[in-house]
Parts: sequence; C-alpha cells; structure tokens
Amino acid sequence: MALRIFRAFDYDEFMKVFIPAHLYGDSFAENVSVTLALMGHEVKTLGYVNHNIYGSRYRFATRILFEHIRRGAPSREECKMLKTCREFKPDLFLSTTTSIHPEILEGLRKVCRGGRVIWWGDSPANNERWGFLDPEWDYIFLKDHFAVNKLRLIGRNAFLLHEAMNPCWHKPLASQRNDEVIIAGNYYSFRQFIVLKLMDDGISTKLFGPPPPRWAHKKIKEKHTGRYIIREEKSRIFGEGMACLNTFSMAEGDSLNCRAFEIAGSGGLQIIEHRNIIEKCFEPNKEILVFNSYDELNDHIFRARKYPKEMATIRRSGTIRALAEHTYKHRLTVILNTLNG
Repeated sequence: MALRIFRAFDYDEFMKVFIPAHLYGDSFAENVSVTLALMGHEVKTLGYVNHNIYGSRYRFATRILFEHIRRGAPSREECKMLKTCREFKPDLFLSTTTSIHPEILEGLRKVCRGGRVIWWGDSPANNERWGFLDPEWDYIFLKDHFAVNKLRLIGRNAFLLHEAMNPCWHKPLASQRNDEVIIAGNYYSFRQFIVLKLMDDGISTKLFGPPPPRWAHKKIKEKHTGRYIIREEKSRIFGEGMACLNTFSMAEGDSLNCRAFEIAGSGGLQIIEHRNIIEKCFEPNKEILVFNSYDELNDHIFRARKYPKEMATIRRSGTIRALAEHTYKHRLTVILNTLNG
C-alpha cells in the first residue's frame, strides 16, 4: 500500500519528512535532516539537545527506569511524536537508528502516506527487542549485507546502505601538521587494546570522542583529550594528523562506520582495519590504507611518517572518492528512489 501511494512522488519534488530523533552536532540524525533540507524538503525532528546530556549515564539510567515503570507501554515522548505526526502529516517517516514502539509504529501506518522507513546506522547486533525487525516497517536499510540477506530470507523489504559523509563540514580544511595518529569514537575493548600497543611502541596518539568507560585502562583515560569533536573541527583534526586510525568493535560485521567516509572526506590519511566491504567503497592503498595485522598497521604508520608526499596523494584520492560516491545526498537519493519504485 505504501509503495503504491508513494509512486505519486518523485524524489526531487517537495516532501514533508519526520525524523523521530533528537539532534546534536554531527549526529547521524542531524546529517540526514540537514541534507534533506538542502535537497529542498521540509523536515521535522524532536529538536536539538546537548550531546553530553543526551549521552550521559544519568539519562541512560533514567530511560531504563521508566521502561521498567511503563512495563512495555509506549513512552510519553512516543505518544507525543504520534500526535505531532498526525498534525504534520509527513509524506515520509524516516527513523535513523531509532527503535519505535510497535503500537506507535502501527498507529503511524495511516498517518505517513509515503511509508515508514528505518535506516539503521549501527551494528545489527545492537538491535533491541523488535527494533528494525518490527513487521510494521515498510522499508529497512542496513549497512551489513549479511543482515540484509537474513531479512530478505523472511520476506522483508531490506536493502544495503552504508553510512556517509556530509560535505557541508566533512571536507579538507587542513594539511598535515603533526606526527600524531588520530583516534576518534567510542573506546570499546578492541580499540583500547590496539591503542595501548601503539603507545607501548612509542607511537604518538591523540584520542577524541565520548569519555572512555569507567572500566577503561588508566592509560586510555590519561591520554584521552576529553574532547568530543564535530563538524569542521573534526575535519581539521583529521587533516592535521599524520594518520587517522579506524577500527571496529567485535559486534561489527562486514560493514563500515561513518568515520570511514568522514575521514576520507576530510582529507585525512585513513588507516582502516580490513573488511571485505571496503573494496566496494574505496580502492585500498590508493584511496585509503588497509591493515590485516598489527605489523601491517605499523608498516603503514612508518610509511606515513617517511613519505608524506606519497600519503598526500592517497588523501586527495580518498576525498575525491568520498565526494563522488559517499555523501548523505547519495544515500538519501537511494532511499527515495527505492521508495519511488
């Protein structure tokens, strides 16, 4: 039903889109909403919040407490969201890695005439309860082709879609100015382990992102800058570093994170942990550097330090590829074309 109705729209025509997410600087939801607005569409969200408050342990604990009190009922915010959608009458309901209560999602069926879509930017392993498996979703976009195949096995409209970079702020703003290996993101155990090995080998590192977990190694806590970098500041730091290390948690399958595209778009020299999907998005050793072992990672860092001119060519090539194929506009065009049949 949603597909037949949606065929009345063309992806480059004006649309009203509701994104059920709070926005903060350079978040997945913000990049999607900003891009849709630049494409000429009207976008409504849950508004902006402070990232430190939104991602705090207090807020997480409060959410768990209220889930227990509600005993599985929709939250007050979800009920308010449904009311807002009834007033806004969106052509498209687009969730960016946000699970929606089944009752609310069912209630949105008649409200959102263009369909209910979820673009899950996280690892499929982090899906909770029904999440993107809820039968009410009309279309599901995931970054892991194994998960896509599993959903298609049970007859779902599932499609492969990677994360992206936003050329509004993920762009070359600085050239290399230091000999540091830049690491940004969450400090899960595997990333900590590699960073500790680099430290032990005397390689200069600079750590950004959310505060490390309480159980993090003391060297990681001491080395962390305490800065959560976003937008142009992130791009400058990626560009100024000798290299940018990109690794993945144990829960991540054969998929890429947003930094794979943001580092490239920012003109950073990306040294990324190997996975097969990379070759579908970048050309190894010409647009990014890929390692299969710790020794290979060390070799790349040695080359980066010794041959900066050679690395500058790789940086430029990565940026050109990211801008040509991996922007949020590219991804959203895929979604809208898919819905358009």
